[in-house]
Amino acid sequence: MDIKVPLNASTFDSVEINAAIDVLKSGHVTMGNRCFEFEDQFAKYMGVKNAVFVNSGSSANLLAFFAVVNSQCPQSEYGAKFLQQGQEVIVPAVTWSTTIWPIVQAGLVPVLVDSDPYTLQMNTESALDAITPKTGAICPVHVLGNAVPMKSLLDQSKKNKIWVIEDTCEALGTKHQGKFVGTIGDIGTYSFFFSHHMTTIEGGMIVTNNDDLAEMLRSMRAHGWTRHLKNRLEVEKRHSDIDPRFLFINTGFNLRPTEINAAFGIHQLPKLERFNERRIEIANIWQNEFSNLVKENKFIPMRTTPETNSTWFGFPVICESKKMRIQFQDYLEKKGIETRPVICGNLARQPAFKNIQHRISGSLSGADKVMDQGLFWGSHPLMTDQEINYVTKTVIEFFK
Repeated sequence: MDIKVPLNASTFDSVEINAAIDVLKSGHVTMGNRCFEFEDQFAKYMGVKNAVFVNSGSSANLLAFFAVVNSQCPQSEYGAKFLQQGQEVIVPAVTWSTTIWPIVQAGLVPVLVDSDPYTLQMNTESALDAITPKTGAICPVHVLGNAVPMKSLLDQSKKNKIWVIEDTCEALGTKHQGKFVGTIGDIGTYSFFFSHHMTTIEGGMIVTNNDDLAEMLRSMRAHGWTRHLKNRLEVEKRHSDIDPRFLFINTGFNLRPTEINAAFGIHQLPKLERFNERRIEIANIWQNEFSNLVKENKFIPMRTTPETNSTWFGFPVICESKKMRIQFQDYLEKKGIETRPVICGNLARQPAFKNIQHRISGSLSGADKVMDQGLFWGSHPLMTDQEINYVTKTVIEFFK
């Protein structure tokens, strides 16, 4: 009998629910001490100096790009300065839309480069070839739990004084060359959406080792206000003629999380490692079970980037043709196994780009292959052995 295999399942339980109820009972539900506690825990876990909690991963990207175009933005460790309108940001064509939209909204120009169709990550050679005097930032996106090879990007970014902003919304807990992705560049962003590696219902985080940049992010997160700055008293002294309760030192947004989000995060973060170990375990089972199909070139599972422990946000495969991908996808869905395209495929082919100033550097053939021949199904940490075996059996049956 066919069973249903959803892409994801709720990873929270009564502990998180009771913590949320405690928040409601307390009467203090807007951003406060629980949010700051979660920030401190996250920064310590990731091994960074600063973590700034926001209401979504998309907001984390928005805040990151608006920070680097802000005239008050401090220089990076290697001398990157705030960006001028019209400067370029190099991004992979295979990414999620809200990697790109904040770049455009901040007045910058996205430069789309190709992706490796087998690791699914930004093609670093293509990225380096795209650097011009107009380049202000590179945004490596760590896709579906894997990692972009970072060394050459970092070397060239330091040389050219370019910001490195890592979109890590799909790879929380992945390590590359011994470091958590998102902590390698100047700024890293994360998502805690319901379906991601851990959840705060909605929520995101920005990390940086630049203390001055972190203070600016905290201010811009809440209207440009000083209320939640760590150096608040120092700033207030410089503006003693203004009531410190309503002191604004920058432009900003309202991207604040709630105490309910933080209550979830405080209890989810200790579970993250166990969740990711299960994701890896499931991926290893399927790689073993499907080895003959791979030898027969029926499909190729995502290849892990060297020196990386992928946390497998789903189980992505590249089929031998577009026709097979369509047939395979339809078969899985009819059998109750939920699937998705590999993010947005080649974003340059999405109709929104007809109205967006952008540049394409080089061929996007790898991104096209991902779009036409790629799909993934779930490998979430609460997946049962019955579901794992059912997926195995169904995939093998299709190719018979």
